[in-house]
Amino acid sequence: MDLSTLEQAVREKVSENIQIQQEGVNRFIVFTPFMFDDGDHLVIVIRTDDGRIVLTDEGHTYMRVTHWIDERDLLTGARQTIISNALSSFGVQDIDGELIPEVPDHQYEDALFSFIQAILKISEMSLLERNDV
Repeated sequence: MDLSTLEQAVREKVSENIQIQQEGVNRFIVFTPFMFDDGDHLVIVIRTDDGRIVLTDEGHTYMRVTHWIDERDLLTGARQTIISNALSSFGVQDIDGELIPEVPDHQYEDALFSFIQAILKISEMSLLERNDV
């Protein structure tokens, strides 16, 4: 799938306001209208790894969450359950802290939509107080 075809498919399926811009060799930034509660945009990158197209957050989601929550707290208890449920519900893998969605049958627009939902669900943990969990 070439970039213009991918961008058009994503715009039709997810939002007309999505743009994809090349940044480096085989690396593209996806600009979406979706933001974190502090106004920062989601970090979503399309890159090629060994000839296959991959969507990734490049570790940004966990980095943001650990500004408010100790990293050790993400790996235990209810927070771990919330993360695990979000990842499995939206078909996303955690590979050494980098979130990478599964892309069945080259359906990148569907994978992007689910990926956005997973990122937002995980980032909501920063709103939880220790007592809430």
